[in-house]
Amino acid sequence: MGNYKFTKKWFERHIPRWEKTLDGLKKKNEKISVLEIGVFEGRAAVWVLDELFKNPESKLITIDTFKNIFVNNDYESTFRKNIKESGKENQVEIIKSNPFDALTKMNYEKRMKFDFIYVDGLLFSCDVLEGIVLSWNLLKEGGIMILDNYEWDYFEEEFNNPRIAIDSFLKIYQGKIEVIFKRFQVAVRKVDKEVPRTAREDKKLD
Repeated sequence: MGNYKFTKKWFERHIPRWEKTLDGLKKKNEKISVLEIGVFEGRAAVWVLDELFKNPESKLITIDTFKNIFVNNDYESTFRKNIKESGKENQVEIIKSNPFDALTKMNYEKRMKFDFIYVDGLLFSCDVLEGIVLSWNLLKEGGIMILDNYEWDYFEEEFNNPRIAIDSFLKIYQGKIEVIFKRFQVAVRKVDKEVPRTAREDKKLD
């Protein structure tokens, strides 16, 4: 591991579940692709680079606006230094953009699908739901997505917090997902399940 610099330790408590959930990718020596939305100082990003990237052709794409959320904390500079310190900066594409715009563009271009997607850094429920759905379209069949901040309840209004967006996604997409764990973070796998569509006897299309 490199000589990384971090001011927060938010990610540390999630590492044991990440290790277990992503063990299949960790054991692969083949090329894998990872997308991360919201990077802060790069703690999760360098974990991916150190632990999952055994193949030099593996690729990490990161999306962040890099708008400072703490006074006197240039986290973009810290992130870029940590990526360089990993020794794998040539495997990282940094997109400095609003996630909605970047994800919309990626969906339109259809240039790649991902083995693992980490959705972080989106705090308002409407942004969270948009980010999840746009990212979901970019996830490979059998791929894993981890959603952050499920239990984060900063706002008084329920409709503003991430939980309602994540719950809506889990309910609507239940025929296409397998829930791996549900804690402060939620992990799901994209699966091809037979979805029942039972018409009601008292309803007609015409």
